Amino acid sequence: MPQKLRVAASSDGVLPEDMLLQILVRLPAKMICLFRAVCRSWRFLLSDPLFVAAHKSHHSGPLIATCSRLYGRGTIDILDLSGSVVKRIATSMAAPRLVRTCRLDLICVTGSNHFATCHVINPATGDTFALPIHRAKEHAHVEHFFPVSFDFGQVGSTGEYKAIRCVSFDNSNSQSDLLLCEVITLDDGRHARWRGKQGPPAPIARRRDKSVVVNGVAHFLLEFRCPTFSGDHVEPGSMALFNLETEEWMGILKGPMPVRSFVEDSNGRSSYFSLDMELSLVCLDGFLVMAHDPEYGPWDLWFLMDIEKCLWNKRYSIDPQRENLFAQPVDILNDGRIVISASGLLRFYNPVTKTYIDFGMGNSTSVGTYTGSLLSSESTFTSEAERCTTCGCYFTLEADKCSDTCEDCMLRAYAWAC
Repeated sequence: MPQKLRVAASSDGVLPEDMLLQILVRLPAKMICLFRAVCRSWRFLLSDPLFVAAHKSHHSGPLIATCSRLYGRGTIDILDLSGSVVKRIATSMAAPRLVRTCRLDLICVTGSNHFATCHVINPATGDTFALPIHRAKEHAHVEHFFPVSFDFGQVGSTGEYKAIRCVSFDNSNSQSDLLLCEVITLDDGRHARWRGKQGPPAPIARRRDKSVVVNGVAHFLLEFRCPTFSGDHVEPGSMALFNLETEEWMGILKGPMPVRSFVEDSNGRSSYFSLDMELSLVCLDGFLVMAHDPEYGPWDLWFLMDIEKCLWNKRYSIDPQRENLFAQPVDILNDGRIVISASGLLRFYNPVTKTYIDFGMGNSTSVGTYTGSLLSSESTFTSEAERCTTCGCYFTLEADKCSDTCEDCMLRAYAWAC
């Protein structure tokens, strides 16, 4: 430990200073937060950025973030790998859903109203940043505006956090309609605004598990039952790629060949509709993974090994189980176990022994991972953003407006008044 971290002699009493520090960095974050109340010198020590960094290095495994509804209000629980809740955060959303991200220091939740309400949360401080609801100025002329897909991730070269949403012109749920695209950078603080971009090259699938950000690139599963906007055929399992750094579309990536040919099986094992329901995208171990979960077959996890050669590797094939119905892989731990989110369960699957360890998650609706330090006291959004006097979130204002209430709270107040 650095020499800067020192505890007053009167506070350690028995243990030598170095030994005390070596013990403290190994304790869970929840216990460290309690120890900060022991005395002033311990509070200074356990809040020191050097201690926070040392503690994080000793607890490199991810924490699990879950969304649920508790007493009529949305909550976010941060769990350790034993299933214990180490922190609970209340949200202003009645039914939040976690955007599936992997190993970030922030988490993102959306409401149930077609991604219109999106909050980015720092679990360490509980600070919330409400993304603007209003469209980009480039799309101010659009009469109807319905977000149909949303994703959140980090640009590796700059560390910036960005969100992307694809937007439909109408609410008819037609898969062939042209789509708009908008991007926002969180680090812009008070000036954070959605920026209009070119839409995707083909209709995208409009469900929550059909997109993911991996290494700064957002991947969107395409609606392969429809042609591209130029009329070309879309193969099953194809994806549209968007580079968060350059904010440009990178073209279309084909999925694994067995997935592409699955609907063409002569025995009629599957249809386009069922295959669409069976495919999802996740990030595991830093790789883009296509999960194929057919009703009567093994759950295959395909890893993209080489994007240029479109080379996929089926690294895992998990035997079907009733508990894995509608389940999703969440992460791969350092010991090789796969974290799986199932209905009301968090499952740890050992691919060597093919065994599970389960614990219940109550009424959780979505699951992700978090790798920041719960001991950190640094706020992410306070530099220039406004603070809502109603819900406490940080938000941005249009240049010509002045308000102490965020857009979400204003919309709720309007709805109640009507």
